[in-house]
Amino acid sequence: QEELVAHWLLSTPGFFDRHPHLLMSIDLGSSLDGRVLSLQEKQMNVLRNQNRDLNRRTSEMLRFGVENDKTQNLMVKWLEDLCGKKTKEDVIENITHGLNEMFKVGQVEYIKPADIDEIILDNLNKEIIVGSLPADINFPSLQINAEVGSFALVPLHIHTKKLGAILFISKDISKYTLDTGLVYLEQLGRLAAAACAGGPDHGKARPAAAGRLDRL
Repeated sequence: QEELVAHWLLSTPGFFDRHPHLLMSIDLGSSLDGRVLSLQEKQMNVLRNQNRDLNRRTSEMLRFGVENDKTQNLMVKWLEDLCGKKTKEDVIENITHGLNEMFKVGQVEYIKPADIDEIILDNLNKEIIVGSLPADINFPSLQINAEVGSFALVPLHIHTKKLGAILFISKDISKYTLDTGLVYLEQLGRLAAAACAGGPDHGKARPAAAGRLDRL
């Protein structure tokens, strides 16, 4: 019967406009303190709660927007530095030390393909691996300097060419989880892979023409 009443009220617009006295005479119990509320008070409480939730979500969206802008600017700065590197060693240094300096992760390491278990390497072709060290994953040749709360292992590959991975280690246990957004890490991985792959002149002296372009 209650469902029929609710359906009838929803399908009968203007009912309370024609019977405004009901708004004051219908009493509802408060879920907080048991106090009797009028329908209008109940509606005001609902609207107040909805408004509070909307303000909270709006504030979160603004905060996320500011954080995303900051992250995007840092990525551009990092990419500018990366493009200026001439040797593979400088590229690796920029990928590891440079990323940690900019994003204050805790520890960032480059892992060679030969140091990654074949099963892990195959999984990296599908997605970023996140978890906690050392239970989930271990690299015997790697010295962990940072306090480990969570990690993200980002693959470096271009098409079928496997170039290793970047290991991000944070002391924050909630920093890298399946529930967190990993879009920026994926983008960093693609940029770092392109830099590691290099070009035909990667690590070699530049010709005079390239030097003239650098001065433009």
